[in-house]
Amino acid sequence: MDDDRIAGGIGATGEKLKRFRRPPAAPEINAERLMSGQAWSDFCDALKTAGEHILSPDAPGSAFDRAEGFRYLLGLVTAGIRQAVVLADPDIPRFIRNPDITSKWGAENADNHYLWTKIRSDATYRITGKRNSAYDFLIELKEGYMQLGDDRNFATLTASQLTTASDGSFEIILSAEEQPGNWIPLHPDARYVAIRQYFYDWEHEEPAEFRIVAIGNEGVAPLPLRPAGAADMLDNAGEWIEQTVRFWKQWVVQLRTQHRPGELAPARRYVGGADDIYYGNDLYQLAADEAMIIETELPQARYWSFQLCNLWFHTLDYANRQTSINGRQAHIDGDGRFRCVIAPRDPGVPNWLDTAGHLEGVIQYRWIWTETNPAPTVRVVKFAEVRRHLPSDTPVIGVEARRDIIRKRQEHMARREPVS
Repeated sequence: MDDDRIAGGIGATGEKLKRFRRPPAAPEINAERLMSGQAWSDFCDALKTAGEHILSPDAPGSAFDRAEGFRYLLGLVTAGIRQAVVLADPDIPRFIRNPDITSKWGAENADNHYLWTKIRSDATYRITGKRNSAYDFLIELKEGYMQLGDDRNFATLTASQLTTASDGSFEIILSAEEQPGNWIPLHPDARYVAIRQYFYDWEHEEPAEFRIVAIGNEGVAPLPLRPAGAADMLDNAGEWIEQTVRFWKQWVVQLRTQHRPGELAPARRYVGGADDIYYGNDLYQLAADEAMIIETELPQARYWSFQLCNLWFHTLDYANRQTSINGRQAHIDGDGRFRCVIAPRDPGVPNWLDTAGHLEGVIQYRWIWTETNPAPTVRVVKFAEVRRHLPSDTPVIGVEARRDIIRKRQEHMARREPVS
């Protein structure tokens, strides 16, 4: 890894973002820090610093945005602690959701379900599960989290590449040495397995199932926790929480600085993102009586979507509001183009992106497994005149029809994440 990549992650405009990370300490030093209480103090200091990022002058400052900022931080604390504790031992691996509906970060895809586990590159692992009807999934071998600068992806296995039994069950081996059947080669620097499932038809698709074991450790209990290990958990949780807030705040600061009103930034690949994803990120800014219309030709892609985030790069509530639309959910106009309306209240059209009270936020779109990269256009219009700017045959969505749409979203999220 070169020095630039060590120095920071890639921001929204392609610029490097700063990282500030604690160098790892020797086990005997960490044991002393735990016993003296210093490790706990350092963890609490990391949480305090994370809160200072929410309060900083370049962060969103309205009462609404600040309230959402601290809710966002509570979710990060939950995720950071959980992964530090549950993923502490790569010899007894277990998948956890991160992010999920209650612990969001980094503008996760509303159509995705994310799983992570920690591994050792010198061990051998077996993933078993059942394909079910999820639209697709990617099993990725990763260095770590892009907001920590650990942004290399080493290998990817997709659902379409997977050999399954007649009942949809499968087995995958992760090892340094090649194996017959479904195999993912373990890179020496790999430390995590991440799985992202895609859902295109929220009403009917069922999540795939995944379990993982370290081969040879079946039935083995973990070693008793030592002081140095507990200090590592505190350090890892504090670092992940604070760096996540810092990194994504910088990301949005860049977006706001580089934003050109009346334009939507083109989609491109990002370091740390999956290889087959083109991401488009930009801002919307509205007055209370305005709406924004996005228009684009359709990408030649197996999957595409648009969604909204707040100024913490935290996705809006896609379970209980229509804040995202994918290619399967979208209404396509008679001329073959996609048009959607970003507005703070319901304009009565199929492709409404609900701002959930935010007059400023982030637009994010994705073209995945795509052969083309169309450039969407945007225009701001008066809310009362929205239909004048849409095709005359745009369907009308009434109150009951909208409630039915939301009901189906809620039911899907209950299946996708049945336990908090």
